[in-house]
Amino acid sequence: MIYKTHFIQTLIQQAQPHWHDYVEHDFVQQLGQGTLPISRFQYYLKQDYLYLFHYNRALALAIFKAENFEQMREIHQAITVLLEEIQLHIDFCQEWEIAEQDLQNLAEDPACVAYTRYVLDCGITGGLAELYAAIAPCAIGYAEIGLRLKQQSAPNNPYQKWIDAYADESFQTAVEKYQDFLTALCQDLNPKQLANIQHIFTTATRMEVAFWQMGLDH
Repeated sequence: MIYKTHFIQTLIQQAQPHWHDYVEHDFVQQLGQGTLPISRFQYYLKQDYLYLFHYNRALALAIFKAENFEQMREIHQAITVLLEEIQLHIDFCQEWEIAEQDLQNLAEDPACVAYTRYVLDCGITGGLAELYAAIAPCAIGYAEIGLRLKQQSAPNNPYQKWIDAYADESFQTAVEKYQDFLTALCQDLNPKQLANIQHIFTTATRMEVAFWQMGLDH
């Protein structure tokens, strides 16, 4: 599994059972087995495109929240990785017969609205640590899921390219840098502030569970 700092491991442990429900969700299991109905995967891809749009907005907000140029450089690197992921996502959609023009005219599912606006709210009302805690479950969870599914994936899995993208070394490395950055942001916080970081991380994890369920219920 992906390397995790002690701080990240604590966040995950205290977010149980929601973290388990997230990384072991039925949607994830069916992805790994290659049994997920295509229409459900297509719906997920469309909504994830909208999610990534707001994710990038959150990272842009993070630059505004940065306290020095070193932090700005870290965030800029994260934006670069995300923009590459978005292009990969567009390519996925085209392979699954979803035109980019259609993506730009989508109606957001309530699960997508709830999740993305929560992340942005954490960034607007809090600092850089709060914002990064809100988007941490997405980055760290997808890295964990990608590695595990690559090890367990069924032969001739139609979703193998999606799995490989999140298991890729470049994505794994970017996520390790991300969690190191979040750990550094939180190292001098007081107990009350750390409790809020945990609350944000746990809530965002619950939002991830709802996002998978959205795709499964479609």
